[in-house]
Amino acid sequence: MMLGMVSFDTVADEYDAARPSYPPALFDALGDLDGLRVLDIGAGTGIATRDLLDRGASVIAVDTGAEVLRRAVTRSPDLPAVVADGAVLSVRAGSIDLACFAQAWHWLDPATRVAEMHRVLRPSGRWAGWWSHARADDEAWFDQYWSTIERSCPGTHRDQRDTDWGATLADAELFDVEARRDLAWTRTITTDDWMADQASHSYVIGLDAAARAQLLGELRAIVAASFPAGTMSVRYETWLWIATRA
Repeated sequence: MMLGMVSFDTVADEYDAARPSYPPALFDALGDLDGLRVLDIGAGTGIATRDLLDRGASVIAVDTGAEVLRRAVTRSPDLPAVVADGAVLSVRAGSIDLACFAQAWHWLDPATRVAEMHRVLRPSGRWAGWWSHARADDEAWFDQYWSTIERSCPGTHRDQRDTDWGATLADAELFDVEARRDLAWTRTITTDDWMADQASHSYVIGLDAAARAQLLGELRAIVAASFPAGTMSVRYETWLWIATRA
């Protein structure tokens, strides 16, 4: 799922194996998808793509990472997949019913992304963007975990989870943005899979090899001490914004 400076191709295996899917209520909120022409931009290995397909959408997966898209096509062999920058698309104007961004909108160039979505969507077509984050902030292990990340990854902070991504469309007055939907759920996962997921995040990928190994070792120690049985149940929230082309 890479449209910016860090390529997720280098961690395609971890990404494909351990990134979480999204709660069914998210796709329920998108309404009837049967027959809709959908762009899944920043599709990565096709985690959201497969849910969109299962609900009858006609999906084109877009990503700048050829390796992650290969994983998506392996899982969905008939999937049209395009290596492209999601902010500059070779898509006919007014031809798309829904443009989806599963944890990807923030990678697109702010100078072009809103106008490009307005161009490719049909009148009254919709934009949907969502982000899932662990929200166990009242648990001691989680505070220690995030403090370790913040200390090791310059520019990364837990408050970034709270960004109002809907505002990035509303300010341009090209979209009518609905109120944010908050979907709470619990993820049960092994500690090994949790660490594989962690290794696939951009703030970890961006470190040099030694710093990356140091950080992942420290995080694994926190998780191992907190969940000695090797299984974790972690509270998550998925925040969803839906906007309609004006």
